[in-house]
Amino acid sequence: MKQADVKKAGAAAPVKKQNIAGELSKLNKEELVSLLAGLANEIKEVEQALALKFADGDSEEGMQQYKKIIRASIKKYAERHGFVTYRNVPYAVGGAEKVLQKADGMAEKGNSLRAVEISLCVMHEMGELLQACDDSGGIVGGIIQECLALISQAVSQLANMPSKDQATIYQLLLKEAGDPSLEDWSDWQLSLLETAALLICTTEERQRWSFLIDQLEAEERGSSAYSNYFTEQAAELRYQVILKFDGGDAAQQYLRSNLAYTVFRQMAIEYAIENEQYEEALYLAEQGEKQDTMKRLPGLVNKWRGYRYDIYGLTHQLDLQIALAEQFVLSGEYGYYIRLKQLYDGDKWAQACNKLLNQLESESRGWVTDSLYTRVLVEENETERLMAYVRQSKGSIKDYYMYLLDDYAEEVYQLFTTLITEETAHSTNRKQYQKVCGVIRLLVKAGGGVHARKLIEQLQLAYPNRSALMDELEKVQLS
Repeated sequence: MKQADVKKAGAAAPVKKQNIAGELSKLNKEELVSLLAGLANEIKEVEQALALKFADGDSEEGMQQYKKIIRASIKKYAERHGFVTYRNVPYAVGGAEKVLQKADGMAEKGNSLRAVEISLCVMHEMGELLQACDDSGGIVGGIIQECLALISQAVSQLANMPSKDQATIYQLLLKEAGDPSLEDWSDWQLSLLETAALLICTTEERQRWSFLIDQLEAEERGSSAYSNYFTEQAAELRYQVILKFDGGDAAQQYLRSNLAYTVFRQMAIEYAIENEQYEEALYLAEQGEKQDTMKRLPGLVNKWRGYRYDIYGLTHQLDLQIALAEQFVLSGEYGYYIRLKQLYDGDKWAQACNKLLNQLESESRGWVTDSLYTRVLVEENETERLMAYVRQSKGSIKDYYMYLLDDYAEEVYQLFTTLITEETAHSTNRKQYQKVCGVIRLLVKAGGGVHARKLIEQLQLAYPNRSALMDELEKVQLS
């Protein structure tokens, strides 16, 4: 083939990429305006981008423009009846994300009022979308959380905010918190109320805030899905408002009258400990333990027991501290095993540990306590007990063989052989055969290469028709 033909047959030379910015810079103002206007008429996305760029956030017309952008994006990706499917949700919220960027820009410029107004606009539109989309991925809810975070950020700039703007934002937040669209979203209501509380300046504003939170709590209590969550969070917000306006003594009095709430009991205990009122702290912890034992809330029971442990330490009641630490260990709390060990002198720990292990062996153990038991055996070098455990639970040889080889090598190899033989007998597919061969490799790693070779030969004789097994056994390296 001639050189000219080769050139013709080759790929076409790449087209030189145009420098768009350079070409635009050559146009005069009228030409640029004409070009952009034409593109806006032809391409919806260009029209929206320009509308967002030039929207006046300080006017009602500007806010309407933001809503239009958000709704247009939703409409574009909604089905015939207006529902947005799971796969289309990320695209449907594109307009909202762009408008939220505008709010973020306002906050950065210190225009808190506009940032809040735009954020509330986005939040309200996303609340409507939640009723007509599959938000299994949490995308719409995530945008609402971003709105709330941005509102909180904007309000945090109180020092630089005109008092008139503070009052306006306060009214906007209360209005949104009480909006029926948030009726089933208590977390968002509470977030708005928490931010609004920062803006309270007058008795009238405080009364209005208190009236709304009381009203929302009453509605929550009347709901079929009522839980203590809203009530407890609302009580904590009230405490913050009382502390701000009425002082520490009034706040402490409110706290003491609401000890049924976990957060207040915890605060009361920590306050008592900080002020060395150990008898009071112990009483509060014990009462919390009784209360939550009756409610069958083991996590909270352990929280109050943890405070008791700390108080015993602060008051040098070593025997009580040891007894409580033992209770924790017997329930599977490894951290308290470490603490318990530190409470004993070195020569006394061996006897105490032996007693503790005997108790663990004599009681029925769940998986948490069982895990603690074997972990303690390893750390205390209790190989005889660990070997006895492995004999009862052959599968655990895979986890503990390395701790037993020095004293029980031959028995370890025999347990591996028995386990592999049994698992092979119950295996029926390649994935299960690969798992079996993984255990054979552990046997080799443990130094049982001779046993592994003999076992493989036995399996090859026993199951010659299992081609997948034969194939996997061939892959095992014996050295």
